[in-house]
Amino acid sequence: MGASVWSFLRPQPGELCPVAQRALDAFLSKAGRLPADAEGFVRYAQVIVNLKNRRAVEVLRVGFFQYRVLKDGRLDRGYFSQIVAAVPEAALGWLQLSKPPPGVVHAEHRFAKRRLEQMNTWKPTPDELSKLRRLVNHKAGREIM
Repeated sequence: MGASVWSFLRPQPGELCPVAQRALDAFLSKAGRLPADAEGFVRYAQVIVNLKNRRAVEVLRVGFFQYRVLKDGRLDRGYFSQIVAAVPEAALGWLQLSKPPPGVVHAEHRFAKRRLEQMNTWKPTPDELSKLRRLVNHKAGREIM
C-alpha cells in the first residue's frame, strides 16, 4: 500500500495535460517555469491516488490549485508569500484566547479561509472534470474516478 500524486496542468480553459511532478516541484520551490494561462496563472489539478502493488486502485483526493506567475513563467513570489501568510489564520484562526463580546460572532477565520481559497484554488468546468476523469482513468488503466 502507498500513495502517489498525479498532476495535470491546465494551460488554457478546457485543456488538461499531465505534468511531471519534478517540473511542478521546481516551479514551486526553485526557479522552474511553467506556462501561464491568459489570466497570468498556472493552474493545475492534483490527484492523490491509493496504490496497491504499485497500481492505482482509488482516488483519495482531488485538488485544483492556482499560482500567479511572472511574465517569464516563474512563480510570483510576492503572491506566493500572501498565500503562505493567509494559511495560519485560515487554519488556526478559530483558536481564541478570549471570548468575543455578547452578540458578536467570531468569524475572522471563516473569512480568512474563504480568502485563501480564492487566492489558491480554481473551480473546473464540467468539461474539465470530464477530461480529468478520462486522464486519471487512462493513467490508472482502469476506472477509479
